[in-house]
Amino acid sequence: MIIARKSVIFMLLNVFFIYFSIMMLISYLPRFLENMGTGPSIITLTMTIFMSTFFIFPPFLGKYSDKLQNRIYFILLGSAGMLFMLILLIFAKDIIILNIELFILGFFCSSSSIYLTLYSELVQNDKKWISFYNANCAIGWFLGVVIGGLWIDIFSVETIIIFSLMIFLISIIFVIFIRENRQAILNANESLSKNINIEMDNKDDNIPRSLFYSIFFRNFGVIPILNIIIIIMSFHISSNSEVGLLIGLNPLMQFFFMLLMGKVLSEKNLKLFLILGYILTVIVILGYIFSNNFWGFFIFQVLVSLSYAMFWMATIVFLAQNSTPVNKGRFMGYANTSLFAGTTIGGLFFSLLLGIFNSDYYVAMPFMIMFPIISILIMTIKFREN
Repeated sequence: MIIARKSVIFMLLNVFFIYFSIMMLISYLPRFLENMGTGPSIITLTMTIFMSTFFIFPPFLGKYSDKLQNRIYFILLGSAGMLFMLILLIFAKDIIILNIELFILGFFCSSSSIYLTLYSELVQNDKKWISFYNANCAIGWFLGVVIGGLWIDIFSVETIIIFSLMIFLISIIFVIFIRENRQAILNANESLSKNINIEMDNKDDNIPRSLFYSIFFRNFGVIPILNIIIIIMSFHISSNSEVGLLIGLNPLMQFFFMLLMGKVLSEKNLKLFLILGYILTVIVILGYIFSNNFWGFFIFQVLVSLSYAMFWMATIVFLAQNSTPVNKGRFMGYANTSLFAGTTIGGLFFSLLLGIFNSDYYVAMPFMIMFPIISILIMTIKFREN
């Protein structure tokens, strides 16, 4: 049974427009920085600093939302803060000021981990509804990237932050109608815990730490490459619309793959999908190295979407079903931290490689393959389902 169905619908609409806006900004930020005359190493470093906020803040936000048992405050703070920082970004002309503002924006964006925590509580950890959430985020990302590419072709990349702000304003309409219904959540969780014979205060042991290590190494290897894939594609494809379509293909395919995972995931195959997701990541990195035309990138954009849908849906469903309101925010925060810690440290490592190899992306990329291989080994050897 869904708790506060209207709030669930408003959350889906709210998150859709947030992902539309923020993922469009993240996707085209490298092009925006390149247009400012920023070099490849600084672009990668700036993206790394921005993404580091998703590594630093989610555990603290999740922990305090567990402690206060009032997650809606964090959601409202995040929305107000993102709105304010997007306005400031419009006027940023200096790279140092831009980095500071992006870092603060990242703090407020980290509230997205609280959205998923509250949402999973309201839908009582149902994998089908969790797949709706992830698919909704993916389609927002897809439209943001594709429409963002068209916007740049028509109005130039300098105005992408203004367009991002315009889309984000729509999300504010829905956030004010979200209700938490905390007591109903606690009552429903108590009944659910009794049904599956698990004590509400004794679920930390149900979460293997190997889950977080594998997420870390997967993102260490592939996300720094994805952060500059627009630039890599532009070496071979001249049209911004085609590049936007290829970038947007990733979340578009995730939309369908997330829904599929919601149907096929089960306790029996969860570990299998985790391992397959990491194996596909290795294949994707190899594919980007050898792709030199639209269709080459097309194939591996589909595979990277499938890779992400497999491991992320399996991770979130496992965490949702093996945590309670007293620790769910913390563990969802750990998942986000593992995701973006890998992104951050991997980005620094990739920046170092670019410095060593004179910003030659193709020479640096093969060194990243070893890290998702580590994820495969961790999942195979260490991960144990309860």
